[in-house]
Amino acid sequence: MSRLSGSSLRARATGLLCLAGLVGIGANIPDARAQTESNGGMTQEESQQYRDCIKLAQLKPEDGFESAIAWRDLGGGEPARHCVAVALISLGKYEEAATRLDALAKDSTAGPGVVAGMLAQAGQAWMMADNLEFAWRDQSRALELVPNNPQLWVDRAMALGLAGQYWEAIDDLNAALDLQPDHTEALIYRASAWRLLESYDLAMTDIEYVLGREPQNVQALFERGKLHQIAGDKDLARRDWLTVIELSNGTPVADAAKANIEKMDVRTGSD
Repeated sequence: MSRLSGSSLRARATGLLCLAGLVGIGANIPDARAQTESNGGMTQEESQQYRDCIKLAQLKPEDGFESAIAWRDLGGGEPARHCVAVALISLGKYEEAATRLDALAKDSTAGPGVVAGMLAQAGQAWMMADNLEFAWRDQSRALELVPNNPQLWVDRAMALGLAGQYWEAIDDLNAALDLQPDHTEALIYRASAWRLLESYDLAMTDIEYVLGREPQNVQALFERGKLHQIAGDKDLARRDWLTVIELSNGTPVADAAKANIEKMDVRTGSD
């Protein structure tokens, strides 16, 4: 796994739909109950303090960072250290957050599921820091601990896809789907990888399966629009992208849909 530069990573992201929904990286944050295990058992009051810390770290990250540091210095242990890292992620300081999460995972006395969650979140932070090599490393470590978690396979597939290793990404997505055949995210990402490998029929099969179950899934609609565009069906592509904008205006995937329509219109006008 080689490291890509920031510009290369962004270029890959424009081809991979998976980045349209990537940056909610709080999705893999271990919850307060998991942290209870990692801290040797928290009281109800301590659990509430952890939840409040995470909420502040996400909504007001500067205040959250200061609060988490103070709690850590008062003996808050692993939950406080984790909250510090969450605040750093919210502040966009991805490399520092990933480094702290790596250290926390190394020091943790928690069970494998909790440590895998820390490593998974570190991997996502490394991706946001444009370091795919470290992302793959942490995601692989997480999978060694919890190989039966489909989301961990999806996370590593994302790093592989961004590195241009599409066949390897498909292998990981297949592993995720073996564990959970209806995993929506895995199906959409696999469709993106199939498209980038120019296996358009396979890509459409995955996307149509998702939309048959979730007709308003904006990521699937966005990807189908790309496939329609490649097939020369500009009206169908436009329809899907307009639906994406209608359903999720103001989100990264809606912005990408607007940009695609504008580019398509420019090309049409010059024909």
